[in-house]
Amino acid sequence: MRKRLPIVALLMIVAVPNSPPGRAQHLRKPSKHSGTPIVAEFVGAGTESPQDQIHRQIREEQYGDRLTKPLVDPGLTVDRQTETTRLTVIDYVIPNDPDPPGMPVSRSAAVIIGTVLGGKCFINKAHTYVYTDYQVKIDQILMPDPTGNLRVGTLVAGKRYGGAIHFPSGHVTNVFLGGHGLPVIGAQYVLFLKKAIPSFPEYEIVLDSGYQLQGGKAYPLDDANSQYEGVDSSVLLGKIQEAIAIALQMHP
Repeated sequence: MRKRLPIVALLMIVAVPNSPPGRAQHLRKPSKHSGTPIVAEFVGAGTESPQDQIHRQIREEQYGDRLTKPLVDPGLTVDRQTETTRLTVIDYVIPNDPDPPGMPVSRSAAVIIGTVLGGKCFINKAHTYVYTDYQVKIDQILMPDPTGNLRVGTLVAGKRYGGAIHFPSGHVTNVFLGGHGLPVIGAQYVLFLKKAIPSFPEYEIVLDSGYQLQGGKAYPLDDANSQYEGVDSSVLLGKIQEAIAIALQMHP
């Protein structure tokens, strides 16, 4: 069994109250190769069954509160802007990390190549946590989840912190984790997936991981892995497969 390593994290919340002219598009992308956020309604967006709502509530209890203050409707404009950004900056240390940079195999339940078909953004009941569930079609399994049921051609949910909230006033607040991107809908990625709740089918996309594969090249989802920007996909996949083989030898 692969060993899960503890994470020591220090969070600093930075609220960006407005989007100055010329910066709006930049603020809507938290990392260089991020997609734009999927928008959720602040109220009245729930169309899930009661059973699914209970399921989601259990999941959200695992996430905790990421924002220092709950999101509230600020009115249509803030400093004359109808769109603003709430940015979270995270700094964390993984003691004795055995994995190569950008390839968190030991912290992953599975590693796949998949195509992102869509996503849905959510905000928890306390309005302190915004996240997006992405629907990913599995194209290839690089490291199977021994406790899961992943199969090529099936869909899997991969969660990432962040998204956008549309308030009744018409204002939109983007909620981002600085330097950590959101997948592009329709793009293919190498994704490192972990499970917050082993008995649930949903996964989370591990921080400081994820690579878009396009035109034979790789582009990191998170800025921390800029050393892999533009490298041949085959080279990146070879390094990942080596990391998987080593991790499986250490923790079969």
